[in-house]
Amino acid sequence: MAEEKKQNLQDGALTGIKILDLSRTLPGPFCTLMLADMGAEVIKIQEARRRRNSLETLVPKSELTTDDLKAGYTPHRAIDRNKKGIALNLKNEAAREIFYKLVKDGDVVVIEFRPDVGKRLKIDYDTLKAINPRIIYCAVTAYGQDGPYADYPAHDANVIAAAGILGATGTPDGQYVLPGVPIADLCGGGMNAAVGILTALFAREKTGRGQFVDISMMDGAVAMMLARHNMLYGITGQSPKAGQRPSHVYRTRDDKSICFAGGEPWFWERLCKTLDLEELIPYDQAIKPFAGFSKEREWVISKLTEKFLSKTRDEWLESLHKADTCIAPVHTAMDDVLNDPQVKHRRMMVEVEDPILGKIPQPGIAIKLSETPGRIRTLAPRHGQHTSEILAGLGYSDEEVEELKKDGAVV
Repeated sequence: MAEEKKQNLQDGALTGIKILDLSRTLPGPFCTLMLADMGAEVIKIQEARRRRNSLETLVPKSELTTDDLKAGYTPHRAIDRNKKGIALNLKNEAAREIFYKLVKDGDVVVIEFRPDVGKRLKIDYDTLKAINPRIIYCAVTAYGQDGPYADYPAHDANVIAAAGILGATGTPDGQYVLPGVPIADLCGGGMNAAVGILTALFAREKTGRGQFVDISMMDGAVAMMLARHNMLYGITGQSPKAGQRPSHVYRTRDDKSICFAGGEPWFWERLCKTLDLEELIPYDQAIKPFAGFSKEREWVISKLTEKFLSKTRDEWLESLHKADTCIAPVHTAMDDVLNDPQVKHRRMMVEVEDPILGKIPQPGIAIKLSETPGRIRTLAPRHGQHTSEILAGLGYSDEEVEELKKDGAVV
């Protein structure tokens, strides 16, 4: 029996879970990517009409050499790998009927529409719950399903601005800097959506019922902000300001950079001893995250800046790793990241065989499971690539599929 269960999960821990993904931008697709990598069957409900500025159509045209590629081949869009693609015009009644049939046999629906759009399209939670009471309906939005901001359009930068993350990210003179990755999109939205869906699936095993999962990117961003800053605010009543969390990034002799981030006194002592700057050890004020930029701190940082310029980055990395303190290289190019020995060892970039382009680089799978590991089964689908296959699975004949295409219900 145990062996039978193991075979059933050979594609991953979520084998047998069917997800209908109507999301378009980054949060929803990132969520369903994580679930697809772990074995879930994700059917991407693509728009029948491909909008020019849609993320789905951002293909590197300079690399396309055949008519098939120019028609919308998107193997580089790693965020949609392990998914199937069916193009439906949900404003068409026949297309909605197809979607309802998929819902009847599905487990999860993921959307990114503003709160009223699902009802207008007749694919809101109440409608789908009547078709399948076990359905889990995950709505990822900027601000959530209710509240004064619920209907506002927004992207990642708007959300982290309102959540206070942007206001605490920058230089001491008040210049705000966007983080290098969209935190609200990927963490506040995508990751929280994945956790919410998995939690709802677990609850369904006990209750037999699905539920509505309301994911607000701003809720997630505020939660992250409070996890980092709530202690300070609760004790002092002070709000974090840009520049109060100095980077401790220093240039080295070979014009590269190195980052120290050891807030504990023992890591600070090991740094100072290795740099032969033991006179700085009492000045732990220099590394406290909210100490501000006092003259004392500026003097300490100037000493560190001068010392780090005396050796190359790799020389400092070798000696400071031996000293067992918190040090890391500052990679400024993706090639440097991908060639980092830790990244290579953990297989965070892999190559997958593509039938047209040959070997294609793909991001590795971050979540490592010992018994049911995730894997890359397929590359991103072309627009409507699996429409006919999925319709056939629902019982539509070839003639019916052709009629649906002529009617503009599917592509």
